[in-house]
Amino acid sequence: EKNFNKRNKGKVVVFRVYNKTMVDYLADGKIFSVSDYVKLLDEGIGAFRARIVGEVSEVNPGPTGHIYFTLKDEKDEYLIRCVIWRGRYNLYGIRLTEGMKIIASGEPSLHPKYGFKFIAEVIEPAGEGILKKEYEALKKKLEAEGIFSPERKRPIPEFPRRVGLITSWNGAAINDFLNNLGKYGYQIKFIDSRVEGQAAVPELIGAIDYFIERGQIDVLVLIRGGGSLESLQAFNNETLVRRIASCPFPVICGIGHDKDVPLASLAADRAVSTPTAVTSVLNESWDRALADLSMFEKEIIYRYQEMLRKAEFSLEDFSNKLSGQFGIFFQNLEKLSNQLKDRLAEIDYSIRNIKRSFAVNRDLLLRGFKKWTDNTGIFLEGVEKQLKIFNPIYQLRFGYSLVYSRKKLVRSTEDVEVGDPLDIRVSDGKINSEVKGKTNYGKRGI
Repeated sequence: EKNFNKRNKGKVVVFRVYNKTMVDYLADGKIFSVSDYVKLLDEGIGAFRARIVGEVSEVNPGPTGHIYFTLKDEKDEYLIRCVIWRGRYNLYGIRLTEGMKIIASGEPSLHPKYGFKFIAEVIEPAGEGILKKEYEALKKKLEAEGIFSPERKRPIPEFPRRVGLITSWNGAAINDFLNNLGKYGYQIKFIDSRVEGQAAVPELIGAIDYFIERGQIDVLVLIRGGGSLESLQAFNNETLVRRIASCPFPVICGIGHDKDVPLASLAADRAVSTPTAVTSVLNESWDRALADLSMFEKEIIYRYQEMLRKAEFSLEDFSNKLSGQFGIFFQNLEKLSNQLKDRLAEIDYSIRNIKRSFAVNRDLLLRGFKKWTDNTGIFLEGVEKQLKIFNPIYQLRFGYSLVYSRKKLVRSTEDVEVGDPLDIRVSDGKINSEVKGKTNYGKRGI
């Protein structure tokens, strides 16, 4: 039993090929049809994944956009027919030409109709010279479009909390990042992705697309350790660089490099060379706030101590002044107390005289008060009778009435107009009427 591991979208898929079963089939002398035998071979050879280096000798685009090409060995005349599907070919941004030396990663396949082919899942230029040339050409192209322009870069928000992180779970970069990240309540959303070589491109783009679709982060961080131009191919991929430039949130790249800065770092809003430096960028506003808070704390304590010293001095001065004022106050209080005693004695004497006078004149006062109340009662009875006689409401009992129009008493024909409503008040109620006509008798009256 042989095990072959293949990474696919962040997951590990294990393929098992039981060669013993194939041998058993052959040893039994079984007779196969052509199709059965081709299928049996295809199942077996599909497990032999490999990275093949060779020179491109023929390139034929298919009608559906897939690219069919041939790899030739430099030493011998051995050839292998290959195909890369349209989506993968466009993803890596490499245009295959005859004579180009590349590395193709994938697996062999034996098709019942079209025969043997090598299905390339990843293609990458072979050799530093070719990679350098491709790097410079793409850099020049993107610079002309303004992808790296400082004017389009966005500032990293102050006090970021929600951080999207893309890197490999197995690398040292993530440990450096987490160990140096300040304890400021960060919410880290992490996606495990390859970061080595051209094969990392689909996973990196998929991870960025995840954050673009889901959002809810303040800043996106891409990190990995240092490496050669070949190992950093994924970060020089045109599709990846454009995706970083179009992100709706700021992007920080912390990618180590020797000489040539990865194009992904040039497109990012902030680029540093190590994962630890990325944490410094994230911690910057928090560290500054913490330092300011410490300074404010010292300033508050200093001012408070200064206020206490001033208050202590003022309190002592006030105490001395208060002591002097209390001496004067108590002197005046004693003087007032003596004066109050004299006045109380005079009041007591006056009260005694009043009591004596009241006892003598009490009967006289009572007789005079009774006579006055009797006279007042007789006067009030007369007034009451006069009020009843002259009260207009009282007169209604004798056949008189009061006429109102719009809540105003009508005293003259000039107070109303034809059609005005009338309220006629009589002794036992109110009559609603309306002016049908009017006659003015002038000053002679009725």
